[in-house]
Amino acid sequence: MDKILVVDDIEQNVELISRYLINAGYDVITANSGSMAIKKAKLLQPDLIILDIMMPNISGYDVCKILKSNEDTKYISILVITALDSKDTKVRAFEAGADDFITKSFDKMTLLSKVKSLLRIKHLSDQLKKQYAELQEKNNIMDYQLKMAKQIQQSLIQEANFSVNDVKFTSRYIPALDVGGDVYDIIKLNEDSVGVFIADVSGHGISAALLTSMVKMLFRNLVAACPEPDKLLSQMNREFINVFANKITDVYASAFYAKIDTKNRIIHYSNAGQALPLFVRSCDDTVEELSINGLPIGLMEDSSYDLKSTVFEKGDVILFYTDGLCDSLYKDNPEEFIQKLKELLLDYKNQPSEEIIESILNQFYYLDDSSKYETDDVSIIICKI
Repeated sequence: MDKILVVDDIEQNVELISRYLINAGYDVITANSGSMAIKKAKLLQPDLIILDIMMPNISGYDVCKILKSNEDTKYISILVITALDSKDTKVRAFEAGADDFITKSFDKMTLLSKVKSLLRIKHLSDQLKKQYAELQEKNNIMDYQLKMAKQIQQSLIQEANFSVNDVKFTSRYIPALDVGGDVYDIIKLNEDSVGVFIADVSGHGISAALLTSMVKMLFRNLVAACPEPDKLLSQMNREFINVFANKITDVYASAFYAKIDTKNRIIHYSNAGQALPLFVRSCDDTVEELSINGLPIGLMEDSSYDLKSTVFEKGDVILFYTDGLCDSLYKDNPEEFIQKLKELLLDYKNQPSEEIIESILNQFYYLDDSSKYETDDVSIIICKI
């Protein structure tokens, strides 16, 4: 039953309005002064207040202002009643916070019609506040889950900065959201070899974070048993499909794996639909893609992967990256992106790896709150000889 507070310093007016409301099925509370109205409004939280304007000590205008400025009462609807039927009176009432206005002498049907209308608005407001509270609770749960997923993912993706036989490996990871779909691993295979694995899974957010965890686990579990990059990607593809076969659609991962022999300066590599690394050759100041084809992991059960090799020399630079670097500013013009990236690498090839990464991000990657849902994650790995 809706609860209505009737406020008037004239007892006959209170009795008349109360009788109309009680007969219509409402629960009625009364107050004969502005100060009493404020106390009862805060304590009893009525659904509607019917408030006389002209009262001693505290006017209805001031009662309106006080109630609408209070956090506990500001959403209670207020119907103002006055004998002064003037434009200035109405304007002043609305400026004070009144939700509707009625003049004396009113008939029963007019009063009940306005009461019903204001209560309908109040019910809608209550429903919206309840839905907002439920949504806020869900958001809080989601925020907690995102924080947990972020911590887990950060433990899986650790930025590298180390050298093996004068070959330096440096990396940077930037998720567009708190958690993302990129994953990489730079693992020392033995005293002379380093494995560089970089991948980008389908989707964003928590689902992508779960996939990255799985891809990282697959890589770590299989890398020792499958020393050659093509064999590793083939086995990862089979294991991946076994997990998701006939269960979830549109789940896949692009990946590139390079096994770098730092002693003999040879790189063996294989690709599963990932953005091609760029190879800067210092001897002739050229940049080429480590071009090799291959379907993403998880698309076809019988996918096979090619294996290629190339030698590198002192001063050479290899850039591994995910396609979020291109999507930020050059999504519609990948050819221009590759050309500008090659030019930048030639300009900065002699600079420290950290400076190369910063220059790449400054020129090609832009992320703010308005674009983070359209911008992909970015992973960058620099191998500098």
